[in-house]
Amino acid sequence: MKRIYLFCFRHSKIITILSLLLFILSFYLSLNIKVNYDIYSLLPKDIPSVNALNKLRHTFKLGEEAFILHHFNDPYEVDSLKKKISQIKGVSNVSWISDFQDIFLPDYFWDQDIKDKFIKDGYTFLKVEFIESSQSPLTKSAIKEINLILPKGSYFTGNAVIAKDLSDLTQRETIRYLIIGSILVIIFLFFLVPSMYVPLLIYYTIFLSILINTAISTLLGQEISFISRMIVGILQLGVTMDYAIFLYHRYEEESKTKSKEEAGWEAVRTTATSIVASSATTMAGFLAMTYMRFGLGKDLGFILTRGVLVSFISSLTILPVLLYEFHHKWSSSKRWVLRIPGEKLFNFVIRWRPVIFVIFLISAFSLFVIPKFPIDYKLLRGLPENIPSMIGQRKLENIFEKKSTIFVIGKESPDNWQEIIKVLKKETYVTGIMGYYEMVDPLLPDYMVPESVKKSFFKDGVSYLSLDANFSYGSPESYDFIERMREKIEKRYNVTFTGIPVLNYDLKNVTTNDLNNVNIISIIAIFMVVALSFLSLPIPILLVLVIEMAITINLLIDYLTYGFIFFSSNLFIGAIQLGATIDYAVLLTSRYLEAKRKGFNRIASAHFAFEGINSIIISAGTMFFISFPLGIFSDIFMAKNLAMLVSRGAIISVLFVTLLVVPILVTLDSFLDKLGFIRKEEKR
Repeated sequence: MKRIYLFCFRHSKIITILSLLLFILSFYLSLNIKVNYDIYSLLPKDIPSVNALNKLRHTFKLGEEAFILHHFNDPYEVDSLKKKISQIKGVSNVSWISDFQDIFLPDYFWDQDIKDKFIKDGYTFLKVEFIESSQSPLTKSAIKEINLILPKGSYFTGNAVIAKDLSDLTQRETIRYLIIGSILVIIFLFFLVPSMYVPLLIYYTIFLSILINTAISTLLGQEISFISRMIVGILQLGVTMDYAIFLYHRYEEESKTKSKEEAGWEAVRTTATSIVASSATTMAGFLAMTYMRFGLGKDLGFILTRGVLVSFISSLTILPVLLYEFHHKWSSSKRWVLRIPGEKLFNFVIRWRPVIFVIFLISAFSLFVIPKFPIDYKLLRGLPENIPSMIGQRKLENIFEKKSTIFVIGKESPDNWQEIIKVLKKETYVTGIMGYYEMVDPLLPDYMVPESVKKSFFKDGVSYLSLDANFSYGSPESYDFIERMREKIEKRYNVTFTGIPVLNYDLKNVTTNDLNNVNIISIIAIFMVVALSFLSLPIPILLVLVIEMAITINLLIDYLTYGFIFFSSNLFIGAIQLGATIDYAVLLTSRYLEAKRKGFNRIASAHFAFEGINSIIISAGTMFFISFPLGIFSDIFMAKNLAMLVSRGAIISVLFVTLLVVPILVTLDSFLDKLGFIRKEEKR
């Protein structure tokens, strides 16, 4: 292995050029990655409501539809717009009142029930159904064409349109906030690294790792969610930057007494050993997320785990060659850097360690008795409110009382559906029902019903009806309603309820189990890694408790800010923050035990450990600055909230580690000696 590295150092120019070519190729492949903007597709496929939704989409193209909210003045004008849209390539059908009512009759002859469903407060709506899924280029092209012919003042909304607007917004935000965060990180490193060239070399290496990770997804044909697209690069950079920084520090130290080649090899050899545990804890936290049934967990977990591995390899292969190649530039351009004065803080934590230890015990006990924070499961809350399609969605909901739309799907059976409609009409929350046997008089002969109406509600032996409810999805009222309908209708009539309120109800149950499983798995996995690293049982318990306290405070701040914890943030922040920031505690503990092995007493060992706070501040600062812009400025709440938790979590974790870990180690020194494997030499 040493010979390979020495060969690479001697041909460093060629390796550098090859890394640039790899950068360009990976960047190109990253631009062609498949991104999924359909948040509902992330739900488990075996849930009945998800199967029902997929059947509706496949059979009736529901879910692959859009709604046009239009000022109603002239029915012929609206019908003309309907015909124009019907001719656009990619549109399978456009529905309006003219499908159920003869609009050539004076409007006072119109059926009032049908009229009320389509016309209200000076507005009417048309439903547009697409041939292909909301993700297909054909549908996106059709949406673009429809936008061009819509009259001024109209609103265009629906899942397919929201997905298109979300795609445009995500692409802008991903690039914008990654660039802003990167600039902040580089500026931050300039203050802490004594050469202006080193931060650029380090950043180039990690950014190349991010591009390689994304390019791998493209080559594998992997489709990632838009949340993963936005957050993965930021998280990968934030949690793996310290690998490169550790290698640089070791290379700089070794180059003082050795040749460049020998210093490079020694830096690689020693850094690889020291960051194995760090990368293992991080990957353990990310891998725990892959055990979720919610698809976003698998998506994020696998990509982040692979990203950590790629960064680990790049830091040990490409970076040492770059440091060797540009050694003269960075070694001859050293300047003053900011150093965190830790002497006063060290004296404070040592003097007050009994009080700090008592606070630690009380806080640790509180983790098991504090009540759970209220969780918000409203999927659409994660989407931006200011994009045109979401503005139209809210207006459509308010005018036509479509606060929540629920679908019921089952086999064709006239009696079956008429009985279901009777039950639903008794429910106070139901404000409207749209189905064949609600729109068409059951006594009307079949041949008198337009074929287009039949096709709208009957296909492949399946029928459906939709109902509007005046509760908000994700509310206690919606949960009670769904439980009641499943008992009264689903079990009795062999139909299935689906739609956003039902999906949110099922999501609540799924993610509650996911959260428990992921937290337990991540804690056990990280506990095992730390235990094997230190060959000790009490040390991983103490370190995990410290980070769990930091996670709890992080979530508490979120709760005080919003009055709830968003479900996706609650799912991921535990595994991410634990896996990414327990390294801070591991570093201080490693330094403390290293000093103990050399024979230092506990106070001297604590002082030696405390000298490592600059390293963890660099790591935490990197994670904070790369996540902060997205957490502050993003319009997509799901990404914004998680980024802010990650950013804030890094700072909280470094504070907890700095204030708690060393005093705990000093206080429990004798206890750790007995249960650990610390070889003592002579006292100093």
